[in-house]
Amino acid sequence: MKRYMPQAVFGLALIGLFAAVAAAQEAASGAEARFQRAFFLQTHDHDLAAAADEYEAVAADEQAEEALRKEARARLAAIREDLASTELARLMPPEVIAYAHLSEPGAHVERLLEMMGLTGPVDPEAAGVKPLELDEGLVLPADFTISPALVEELKKIRGAAVGMTGIDRQGMPSGLVVVHPGDCNLLRGVIETLVQMLEPGEPIEGFKTYRVPDMGWVMLSARLVLAADSREELAAAVERMRDPEAESLATQENYQRVAAGSAESLLFAYVDGPRAVERFGSQLQGRDMAMVRALLDLEHFESLVVKLTTTEQGISLTAQMNLMPGHKNMIYALIRTAPMTKRSLDRVPGGAAAVLTVGLNPPGPAAPTVTNSDGTPSISLMDVGREIFGNIDELSVFAMAPEGEGRQPFPEVGAVIAVKDPEKSEALWNQILSLAMLFGARHAQEPAEVDVEGTPGKTYHLDGMPPIVVVRTGKELVLGTPTAVAAAVRTGSEGKSIADDPAFAPLLSKLTPDSSKALLVDVGRAVPVVAALSGDSDDEDMRMIAALLADMKVSVVTDEAPNCLTIRAELTGLPKFRDVVQMLNGGGPRRTVAR
Repeated sequence: MKRYMPQAVFGLALIGLFAAVAAAQEAASGAEARFQRAFFLQTHDHDLAAAADEYEAVAADEQAEEALRKEARARLAAIREDLASTELARLMPPEVIAYAHLSEPGAHVERLLEMMGLTGPVDPEAAGVKPLELDEGLVLPADFTISPALVEELKKIRGAAVGMTGIDRQGMPSGLVVVHPGDCNLLRGVIETLVQMLEPGEPIEGFKTYRVPDMGWVMLSARLVLAADSREELAAAVERMRDPEAESLATQENYQRVAAGSAESLLFAYVDGPRAVERFGSQLQGRDMAMVRALLDLEHFESLVVKLTTTEQGISLTAQMNLMPGHKNMIYALIRTAPMTKRSLDRVPGGAAAVLTVGLNPPGPAAPTVTNSDGTPSISLMDVGREIFGNIDELSVFAMAPEGEGRQPFPEVGAVIAVKDPEKSEALWNQILSLAMLFGARHAQEPAEVDVEGTPGKTYHLDGMPPIVVVRTGKELVLGTPTAVAAAVRTGSEGKSIADDPAFAPLLSKLTPDSSKALLVDVGRAVPVVAALSGDSDDEDMRMIAALLADMKVSVVTDEAPNCLTIRAELTGLPKFRDVVQMLNGGGPRRTVAR
């Protein structure tokens, strides 16, 4: 039996070796499967946190192949940078004075192209539109589209950001710039190719750096391109990138208050008020500068924020100035008025081309009226100021396309004035227009009595202008051209106001309790108004332009809260590309514009 012992030991050793090899192979295949799972999570599900856990496990697996572990470490580093740069403000120093970032530009470009019919399936309505001849051998077809491959490449770009920390004596800004090419290899390749022409410097935390003459430094990390005026700033950015708890712009209280939703904006810009005043306030010297500081109350300037974004309907821009409680900003106090009550809008007729509404004074009881011996209101020069700064609650001026055949030299324009004391307002405006008629007409004449849709009023004639009619309806005063005034009076009785107009209802729904002023324009309807002012109301080109822009709407609204001024502008209803080609070819409009 002793004779067979060596063979038995050898057999057991051989079995153990095979088992070890099998276990190693199984471990290696397990690591490879885990790597594949991590890759799927990263590229398909875009679950970076889960992918990072899987890559980390593969990198730590000593039984996995070294090439696989190296690839896992590289991808883990890239994912950690992507996670750290989800909010680029986290990479910015906390002492930033001004900051701006561009986020997901490709997605916003795609949205605009879709609105104009430049992406997606070929528009069947474009098939019968003649191509536009650009030059010999070159044409622009109405079914022209942007290649989906180009759009997809643009969508891979994550964005860019810049944070300014100061300005040197030569006027050059200092701070940090971050570009995130994302998965756009074309942009990344161009940058990586061009930086090789710069003078290389000592790596920072293993990342290549390059010197830009007379400007600063550039660093290429695993996923980002960073530029700064000093190497120290780049090194600090790397520390913030690797430490999620590090202090940065994103941790500043002032920034956090205004940054909600900034990631969804195409462009977001921010100015830190206290830091800006601290940095540049000392330059405001002399009497004139002291006056500026007093008028603006810079010590209570908190921040300025601008957001530009795209929606499913169009483009939206918001600018917001935030002031600290207790401010004495006299400029803001001069432009700030009471919120709109929308009372005047109840008489703005549906179908109007544009309306400008201004809230002037808060609602309240009318001031006592001084009367003449016959009981009519007594009017004095001081009543002009009282009218503007006390009696008028809200004013809406609207424009309508001219009616009738032939050239109309003036559009139809009206004003609805919501007041506290309509009788006093009627007497005042009739007095003002009577004086205007004395000086604005060659032959002196009295205002004529007129009946507008059963409502009595007066009409005034000035040389070179259409008649001006004034009527009083309830607690509103309506004045303007005869057609516009008649439409406003009918609107009050029929109830078909601008609030019921499909063109303006979505815009009016966005007014807030702090909205004080609003300009709303239906561009398609406004073209005939502009044509009337220019004397081209019968021009065929104007009709084509009106048809092209039939769906376009523009709104500009100010929200005037005690410590915050917000200006919101929106453009919707961009024209389809096929219609642009058709118009440039001289083709007639596909539709008529409602008037």
